[in-house]
Amino acid sequence: MKELITDLEILSKPARPLVFATDKGIEKEEGLQIIADLKEFMDANPDLLALAAPQIGIDKRVFCIRFDNDIKFFLNPIVTKKSKFEITAETFSSCPGKEFLVTRPTEISVIYYTKEFKYEDNKLLGPAAKIFDQQIQLLDGVIPSDLGLMSDIEEDGKISDLTEDELAEAISIYKKFIAAKTAELSKELKADEALEKQYKQLKFTEDVITGRTQVIVDNQ
Repeated sequence: MKELITDLEILSKPARPLVFATDKGIEKEEGLQIIADLKEFMDANPDLLALAAPQIGIDKRVFCIRFDNDIKFFLNPIVTKKSKFEITAETFSSCPGKEFLVTRPTEISVIYYTKEFKYEDNKLLGPAAKIFDQQIQLLDGVIPSDLGLMSDIEEDGKISDLTEDELAEAISIYKKFIAAKTAELSKELKADEALEKQYKQLKFTEDVITGRTQVIVDNQ
């Protein structure tokens, strides 16, 4: 079975699209193998909600999400619309023991190919939208530590356990973190394509949390 990658530098590289529409079907076979590898890892880790191919060392734009007892696979996913953003706490399997305060959409429209290699469009709501957003950003080489305020669960406790005043203070720190990191990256992005993608994500987040788009604080 593949091993989970926790080296964030490796995960900061954008994944390549999966090509499967060829006469010989070689790439389709590769896609089936990726699906099998992801499923094997998810079956061995029943508490895992999502997993992207790069997290197990496969440089392809594929990930899966667990919906109750079903695992759904998304091949070459694309987000077409995001809306109704929340500042929320989340974990990331490649950063065990850490929690992140991030901004995520609670409604997201997407297109992708299924595990049967059929085109599909869908709209995801609530937690599913947030997880999808995290995973597709990972395929772009953008990880939660790039966009969110990181907390050590053992040392700092869970963000969801904070009091109302403590949460307000954490959100204030988070907003300053985003503003500072956006300004820092804006000076460097011209020389680095990967940084430019990260900058665009950060700038979008900053626009949301500075009031251009309404934000709901989720402390569940």
